[in-house]
Amino acid sequence: MNTLPQTFQWTPNGFEPIVPLNDTDILVADSWRVHDGEVWGLQDHLQRFMAGIATQTQFVGPLPNIDPAEFETAIRDILQHTAQSHPGIDFFPRISVEAKGRDRRVILFIRPAPPVRTTTTLLVPDYTDPRIRPTVKGPDIDLMRRLVAEATTDDVVLHDGTNVIETTTGALLVWHTPKHLVLCQASQQLASISVQRIANHARSRNISVTSRPVTIEEMVTGEYPVWFSNTLHGISPVSTIRVATEETSVASYPETAAWQSAWWRGFES
Repeated sequence: MNTLPQTFQWTPNGFEPIVPLNDTDILVADSWRVHDGEVWGLQDHLQRFMAGIATQTQFVGPLPNIDPAEFETAIRDILQHTAQSHPGIDFFPRISVEAKGRDRRVILFIRPAPPVRTTTTLLVPDYTDPRIRPTVKGPDIDLMRRLVAEATTDDVVLHDGTNVIETTTGALLVWHTPKHLVLCQASQQLASISVQRIANHARSRNISVTSRPVTIEEMVTGEYPVWFSNTLHGISPVSTIRVATEETSVASYPETAAWQSAWWRGFES
């Protein structure tokens, strides 16, 4: 089974290959990039996945036993084998709990990753955040895909009418000054693994890091450099922000290229 994508189901005997599922509901999910055969921070993603399952217990119901260490080892083994079979290809695996009727399955879906998006364009829509469970990755995936498909930008900003929350696929950060990084904070948002990595790296460089609400008005001025981030694209500076028919160019952070390079080295420092 060497072609991509590939689908596996978690069983008492570990992951076993299966025919792809159709018409399922994703209850909990997590995904990340496998770059040059390397997985950075898999444990972080699996911890967030297990936390999502705990949050979604009433919808998930009973699942096959998942021993965290065994689970992580099994995923690493499959990804390593896949990387060896497809040299030079980045992957975008997704682990998920999927439902069809009363049936619940834990699925590992391995697909090629899209090219890294080195810059990002954003739309601030006229509607507020429509997600039903914004703190858990999974239940709103199909809705988020539709929002992006309807936009003419790379991604869509989720907001409450006043403050920015995040985008459909990643987090947002604002450089208030070259030595002061602001993390867009909201009460109902997905815990961002990429933001924590960036924040930790910033602190190691004696850069001040603040988490606070950021208004739409503040972001769309274009005065402050804005970064989009997730573990698929890493650090992707926002080049333009569109509101209705008006598009604003966003200031650039002078050391972005160095940060992007350090990201793909796993922030070696």
